[in-house]
Amino acid sequence: MQKKICVILPTLNEEKAVAKVINELPNPTVNRVVLVDGYSSDRTVEIAKTCRPTLGVDVIYQKGKGKGMAFQTFLENFSLNDFDVYVMLDADYTYNPKELKELIWPILNGEADVVIGNRFAFKDLMQLMPSITFIGNKLLTLTAKILYSKDPKDVCTGYWAFSKEFLKRAKIDAKNFDLEANLFTEAVKKNFKIKIVPITYRSRIGKNKLMKRDGIIILYRLIKEFFCN
Repeated sequence: MQKKICVILPTLNEEKAVAKVINELPNPTVNRVVLVDGYSSDRTVEIAKTCRPTLGVDVIYQKGKGKGMAFQTFLENFSLNDFDVYVMLDADYTYNPKELKELIWPILNGEADVVIGNRFAFKDLMQLMPSITFIGNKLLTLTAKILYSKDPKDVCTGYWAFSKEFLKRAKIDAKNFDLEANLFTEAVKKNFKIKIVPITYRSRIGKNKLMKRDGIIILYRLIKEFFCN
């Protein structure tokens, strides 16, 4: 029986990149794309709806603001029994959709419940990512490794894959860019199998929405979850 794959795309004003991302998703590997939009003021939704008509792109609007709220909105609106593997991918074109197969394979063959795409395995990352972002990501990843005795390699990456069993059991309540920290800590604390795979990285298309304060929010989430049962 063929396994079914769903891709989740949180978006906010990604009109210049969203079509490239959707059109590069491997076919026929992906069965459905769900675009969760944060009420973009540009043509993101309009463009997404015209992409890959044979694949089908579902568009829903998130509750509230922030990437975490987009993910929560998806979980509230879709039955997790409909697909076997779920992939979350940023829609800014920094991640290569064609590498999706590398992320879903460990789940399909039973090696993992959560797969993390590691940008730091890409040798040219420092040339493409702002220095302050690079250092901040490294420090947050080190914090996660120290606190949880499990090295995520890249805790803030925007490329993840999940089994439906993980999403059914995980408590996802992040509202903003602490979503990835929420996902990682849930996987560790509930003893799900985690696999790290190397991925490439590209220059972002469009405006970067990450702010300095988001690093503090992510750090707080990592520390808070360590002391919470």
